[in-house]
Amino acid sequence: MNIAVLGTGQVGSAIAGKLKALGHEVVLGSRDPDGAKARELAATTGIAVLRYAEAAAGADWLVNALPGEHAVDILRACAPGDRILVDIGNYDHAVDQPIVEPLGELIQRSFPDLRLVKTLNSVSAHLMVDPASLPPGHTVFVAGNDEAAKAEVTALLRSFGWQDIVDLGDLSASRAMEQLIPLWMRLEEKLGGPDFQLSVIRRSR
Repeated sequence: MNIAVLGTGQVGSAIAGKLKALGHEVVLGSRDPDGAKARELAATTGIAVLRYAEAAAGADWLVNALPGEHAVDILRACAPGDRILVDIGNYDHAVDQPIVEPLGELIQRSFPDLRLVKTLNSVSAHLMVDPASLPPGHTVFVAGNDEAAKAEVTALLRSFGWQDIVDLGDLSASRAMEQLIPLWMRLEEKLGGPDFQLSVIRRSR
């Protein structure tokens, strides 16, 4: 599958590398593909780094690994249409300010035909693509209005190694998912690093 990962930070780089390792055709979208950072990333990963719209042009799926404050403007230039978008994004300000409109819902409202699935936004970059590096039992959440798209993204998460995947329903769950960010940041501070993940413990039935 051809997948364009928009964003070249830790999250975008990790996701793109994993997708390539799984055999997908991957490109990275960047604001400055000719800059030193992008050139180094392309050299070390073997993944082409293009301008956002160029990266998105030939992709079957898009991955949003952008800061939430800029995501809609960048996506608008990418003409996302009715493709699947895996939204990993968060607002930077969500760390210490209220979320007025969740990013997942804002993107969906801005692009009604987009088949958006929210996931992985409260997981550190290295654990997104290597959940087995922690003991089993930790949880990742998914939400989306399109059930078929959500099933396809869930299958991708399983290919990453995720076992406990909790479907929170439609995109109204984006608010709850994005409001985990202050907790995640405080845990990272108190635990001395990002090697942790939340778990949902269920009573046996």
